[in-house]
Amino acid sequence: MRVGRMDRIVTLKLRSVSGQDSYGEETETFSEVPIWAERMSFQGAERFIAEQRLATQSAVYVTHYREDVNTDDKLVDGSDTFDIHAVLPIGRREGLRLVCLHTEAA
Repeated sequence: MRVGRMDRIVTLKLRSVSGQDSYGEETETFSEVPIWAERMSFQGAERFIAEQRLATQSAVYVTHYREDVNTDDKLVDGSDTFDIHAVLPIGRREGLRLVCLHTEAA
């Protein structure tokens, strides 16, 4: 892993369940953590699902190792918010490869 290739600052939105609201439902909050990352690959596609056109973007980000990232969290790069679909460790705590997907109605 080459640290010099981490050329962008992205924001991890780490999910935490903080209790119940006045209706008895669980409330989720996200703590935002800015990190340096490298965007390895970036793809886009459009498809029709249930007669609705959906645009999807997939990306792979490489960042420093963290233990608090999982698939419930989100990654924000610029104006795009990605769902994290896989958290893959690199080596022995050298880094993380985050496989992300962003879907929006087009």
